[in-house]
Amino acid sequence: MNSFAELSIIIPVGPNEQSWRVLLNDLSNFSSNIEIIISACQQAPREYQLPKNVKWILATQGRASQLNAGAAKSTRNILWFLHADSRFTRHISKAIQTYSKQNTQCIGYFKLKFAKDGPRLAQVNAWAANIRSRYFKLPFGDQGFIMHKAVFDQLKGFDQSLKLGEDLDFVIRAKSAGILLQEIPCQLLSSARRYQQYGWLSTTIRFVWLTWLLSRQARQRLLLN
Repeated sequence: MNSFAELSIIIPVGPNEQSWRVLLNDLSNFSSNIEIIISACQQAPREYQLPKNVKWILATQGRASQLNAGAAKSTRNILWFLHADSRFTRHISKAIQTYSKQNTQCIGYFKLKFAKDGPRLAQVNAWAANIRSRYFKLPFGDQGFIMHKAVFDQLKGFDQSLKLGEDLDFVIRAKSAGILLQEIPCQLLSSARRYQQYGWLSTTIRFVWLTWLLSRQARQRLLLN
């Protein structure tokens, strides 16, 4: 069986976001059997002709809401959540096919690498993110969570009450439920433009602080439930 026929890719798109256009071009090199769902808070641009395997749906603005809306529209067994500014490295296609044949009770995530649209020091952040993910099992959403739909349903999706940290909250709930988090030995590119726009040091400090704070809040919510 073609493993791509089991795959649904969900891409949340924010207001005036344009990077999804390049991502769709990357995805055209995969397979027309893939179901692609763009979950947006605005109508599709009229001048853009969507490929036949792409669904554009409207959802309430907010990454968690848009991710959940995309999953709800999926008709496939495997869900791959991608940020609109994600880009692929050479072996992504093979890695996806390998994952689809493995344990259905695990959440896969990719090794992070930043694109060259930001400062060189951003690669230090990618290195740190990969260490955090491998040894503490705390990957972020820009590492491309992939899972069977049954796992997503078991966790009841992303928490739509959260404005930030829906990815960390999801991961912490998964760990609490005994769901394995598995690194896929392949790099996924993410944009480093935030480090360029706001400065490497200030952005790094903010992300470290938010990681600690949002992780702590997620664990507190688990204790209360």
